[in-house]
Amino acid sequence: MSDSRTNIPSRVDPDIEMINKTRESLFRGFNTTDLDAFTKWMADDIVVMGQGGPPALVGEAAVRSSYKEFFDNGPFIPNLTLSSDEVTVCGDWAFDRGTWVVIRTYKRAARQEVLTSCYVMIWRRQPRDTWKLARIIWNGTPVNIEAGK
Repeated sequence: MSDSRTNIPSRVDPDIEMINKTRESLFRGFNTTDLDAFTKWMADDIVVMGQGGPPALVGEAAVRSSYKEFFDNGPFIPNLTLSSDEVTVCGDWAFDRGTWVVIRTYKRAARQEVLTSCYVMIWRRQPRDTWKLARIIWNGTPVNIEAGK
């Protein structure tokens, strides 16, 4: 009788491992509001679709412009914690589904909000087996965090 566990890989697929590391780098850039680190792992033709708009950001230049404004002049400092629930690789494309929590600490007011969200990211394989984010969509609703709780 065979043991079905012998068919389970002893380590994570190298593509999934690379996507996980790339995602971590991308969002480390987001949390430190480092525009270059944040956009380094985005494809030139990235499409970013956030909850409720604005209209989709299409292309790296549009994403850089929007996030530069946000990082430089946005009303809050973000702190994002992410949990990927599934990564599936299909040839040169990969689909990544999960959740994240962003704590927004407002710069000019003594208040915080928490945004709990789900996301889908679509990654595209690049030369030398690296991966770049090609599409991302998320939704969620911010909720005030009461002081002292």
